[in-house]
Amino acid sequence: MTGEATDQTGRLEAPPGGDRRARNREARRNHLYRAAVELFVDRGFDNTTMEDIAARADTARATVFNHFQRKTAFLDEWSLRRRERAQGALRAEHLEDRSVREVMTRYFAELARMSVDTRAETVACMGAAIHSTNVFGNPALGHQLGGFVARAQAAGEVRPGIDPDQAGLVLATSYFASLSAWIATDPAPFDLEQNMLASLDMILHGIIAEA
Repeated sequence: MTGEATDQTGRLEAPPGGDRRARNREARRNHLYRAAVELFVDRGFDNTTMEDIAARADTARATVFNHFQRKTAFLDEWSLRRRERAQGALRAEHLEDRSVREVMTRYFAELARMSVDTRAETVACMGAAIHSTNVFGNPALGHQLGGFVARAQAAGEVRPGIDPDQAGLVLATSYFASLSAWIATDPAPFDLEQNMLASLDMILHGIIAEA
């Protein structure tokens, strides 16, 4: 265990003995982030302005821009916090050095469970990300998943001819496709975790080296 603590948003908290200014800045950033996400759920991303976020957070408009220079930066932060929480689940269960199948199964399961537990937030933020950002272009999720593949390849689990970056992009695209279909209909049309893990299994079957 690293001893690192996370807040309820999944962000790392500054250590108790750390710099007070850094702690205050992180607290303000978290406050602005929560205000923005609440508004995206209540009003929709397109109907929320930076001025609205400032008002909800009871702060100056300039303070919002000091932490988030554009509205889509809140969506980037939302995605980042989800990845951090999924990574934290691996650390908490000491899975980082396990097989790529175990690592990715737990990682994808955590992403799915977060989405199910916060469906309204996921619909608002992921829906906005699909329409307002290029989630399929060069996703940070793809880079992280590609890192898992690269480590597994170095350990001999993944076939030598596999490009880890390409595999990471395929895995990320599968995740976005499942999540997009899941948020498109209310109530949700399928079990998200089951769907994601089935897609993961198909992809891993194609890249894992035969024993």
